Amino acid sequence: MRENLFYSDTFTLTPGDFDHYLRLKPYSIFNLFQEVASRVSTTIHEEDLQDRAWRLIRCKYIIFKQPAIGEKVLVETRALPTHKFENGREFKILGAGSDLLVRGQALWCIGDVAEKVINQEEEKGDQDFTFAPAPDLPVFKHQVRASDLDFFLHLNAARYGEIILDAMKLPKNEFIKQIQINFQSPAFVDEVISVYKANVENKYFLIGLTESKTIFKAFVKTNFV
Repeated sequence: MRENLFYSDTFTLTPGDFDHYLRLKPYSIFNLFQEVASRVSTTIHEEDLQDRAWRLIRCKYIIFKQPAIGEKVLVETRALPTHKFENGREFKILGAGSDLLVRGQALWCIGDVAEKVINQEEEKGDQDFTFAPAPDLPVFKHQVRASDLDFFLHLNAARYGEIILDAMKLPKNEFIKQIQINFQSPAFVDEVISVYKANVENKYFLIGLTESKTIFKAFVKTNFV
């Protein structure tokens, strides 16, 4: 598959992109990534991409500098080298003067091999996702609503950023610098996701569970790390 395309577009940040401390929300960052990935996909017309169901396996970012409300930002994306059924993208969000605000990556794979890829990720033994939560101590619960859904009727990937922000409950002097989300299973309307959190040496580990499955695992660093 040819995926050597580079794409960029300009967006204006609105008040809705910021939290109550005027920091760019995780949802807004993931939504910008999602938007440019969607736009570049419309420029690809190869036959091997037709009628394929792609599933997001992992998405992450590091934020270097906070933008301001009303600021125009340039969001860039480029394809990373492909590996079998896996396709990755790198993202950058640039502010005024081409200052690097955010850098991120995402990994997709073809839907019918997604479970195999997820299992391989688990077998790597990533230390960021090894804690076992206490089953009776969720820090946050989210019931998936119709407004959360994408056109596949799954919880939209950007919405996970809202769930993580709500579960973190950070004070004013602590803010998120880095997030990685590993997507385990799709979530559907009316399902309730219980989120558990552990803090190990100032690194946060979160896992989202329903009664029957693991929905996501996440790793978060803040300015306190």
